[in-house]
Amino acid sequence: MSPKLVLYSGRQNNVRIRVFGIDPLRIESHRATFPELDLARSFSDRIRSCENEISTHRELPKDLANDLKQAGLFRLLLPSTLGGSQLSLPKYLRCIEAIGEADGSVGWCVGQAGVFANGADGYPPELTNIIWGDNPAAVVATGTPVNCKATEMGDIFQLTGRWRFASGCMHADWLAAQTDLVLEDGTEAPGLCLVPKDSVELGDDWNVTGLRGTGSREYRTEALAVPKAQVVPVEVFRSHCGAATGLSNGLLFASSFGSVGLGIARRAIDSLIDLAQGKVRAFGNRKLMEDEMVQVGLAQAEAEWHSARAFLLEIADECAYLHKQESAPSGAARTRLRLAATNAMRTSGKVVDKAYELAGSSAIFHDHPLYKCFQDIHAITQQIQARPAHFRTVGRALIGLESEEDVR
Repeated sequence: MSPKLVLYSGRQNNVRIRVFGIDPLRIESHRATFPELDLARSFSDRIRSCENEISTHRELPKDLANDLKQAGLFRLLLPSTLGGSQLSLPKYLRCIEAIGEADGSVGWCVGQAGVFANGADGYPPELTNIIWGDNPAAVVATGTPVNCKATEMGDIFQLTGRWRFASGCMHADWLAAQTDLVLEDGTEAPGLCLVPKDSVELGDDWNVTGLRGTGSREYRTEALAVPKAQVVPVEVFRSHCGAATGLSNGLLFASSFGSVGLGIARRAIDSLIDLAQGKVRAFGNRKLMEDEMVQVGLAQAEAEWHSARAFLLEIADECAYLHKQESAPSGAARTRLRLAATNAMRTSGKVVDKAYELAGSSAIFHDHPLYKCFQDIHAITQQIQARPAHFRTVGRALIGLESEEDVR
């Protein structure tokens, strides 16, 4: 007679592990922990306890955000010379995943701030000192520019414009405003103005169901005087490869969001397992856990999650190895990282959809974790870093064709 299939529960490094199998398996039994990951996991219960407040107020609670700052979780990629952890890419992604599993909005905000800090060593020393010199815990948020212009006027640039989707702006200290720079000689160039958060007008347009707690509002300025020391070419933000990873921000945003997605999907699977223990479908007499289709769907979701996660961490390991050996990951490695990150986001969406479907009507209520997972993951899959067009870009590179978009 075959051994009975049972459900094991346990905790490893303060993370609940549930796996179907003959023996208890551990998701990360072969990967060593490290202080920043232990720290990220130590916040899990507290973050979960704030979920209603995060969703209701559409931002991170001020005391939680401040404690995350002081603990160093917003500066995981900040160079060590500026007081940051300067983590390798695989370690960074594991931290973001752990926080994203506790709450997607918190994981998103920590990831956003971490990516901006990645490129700090590419900014002029005077600017890095202004932002992080007296406050290594400083958080910088960005935003998508709309009709923005900064006109050179002597020792300043006069900045006017509007920026949308400024994730984390509610707890940020600084805002990085992408804009067109109009120089005194009449020429124009794309630039980035770093301005204190309290110098802008914040809107209240973040009326969404997914990732509500990111507080991704818009902000505006009208003829704001920005000292030249706080203005840099936008390519410094877009293309500089930071000391921690040797990668530019575009790929780091994608990888970070992929890890948030994996964290959300992990929670969705575990929430379905919890639900299946006690739920009996309407007009039925069997628990959800005894439903063959639930068993099949759960196993498929588990396999898809592990596959996407393993792929992302494998390529992250490769990029970290190349960064250590050659100072920067190769073009081929960057292409694979783009693929793995896109796949992580899209696959996480499919996993959450499967868990949501199998849960039945229980998942449609606001107070059920699967409802939140469903809303949060679909905010991620709608984001530009998750667009299916990235598969085309990678496919062209793999087949040997030139691509209209450089994988950076």
